[in-house]
Amino acid sequence: MKKTHLFLIALFVIFIAAIFYTPLGSIFKDKIEDKSHVAGLRTLSDEDFDVELTGYNGAENTNLKELKSKNKVVFINYWGSWCPPCVEEMPTIQNLYNNRKNDVEFVLIAIQDKPKNILNFATKHQLTMPLYEPASPLSEAMLPKVFPTTYILNKKGEIVLHETKTRDWNDDEINDLIDQLLKE
Repeated sequence: MKKTHLFLIALFVIFIAAIFYTPLGSIFKDKIEDKSHVAGLRTLSDEDFDVELTGYNGAENTNLKELKSKNKVVFINYWGSWCPPCVEEMPTIQNLYNNRKNDVEFVLIAIQDKPKNILNFATKHQLTMPLYEPASPLSEAMLPKVFPTTYILNKKGEIVLHETKTRDWNDDEINDLIDQLLKE
């Protein structure tokens, strides 16, 4: 009985490792992602963005609605220090921040994390970008279904990109999109 139990545990560990560290994980993740909410994203109301945020890493406490209304391009990322895909993409977000912090409002919102974990994560990964956690409930429309979840908003506060997977956020495609949005 013990050998069977150990075999099942080993099989489970291999399966989890395959999901997180091989191309199989991308295929599996794409199959289970909830894409049904993507079509309605452009209709989010100001009330959906009305989220009080506690700031960390040099960020002041604020409201997401205020950040959205600054007539700037806004980059919103929902992440967690407990989330391997979030950790994987964080250096690319930091690189984008380093290159675009004067043009783009960055809002990285940690979900289901403790303040100590957020600060330790920022120190460990040498993050200089503003980090937040929600201090008020998120609306159903804004609540991420998967992690990481990222939105890019134009200067009018409209969502122009919604991504629910890990990617390189400092690639040419994203920089071209930001350039286009800054010209609007």
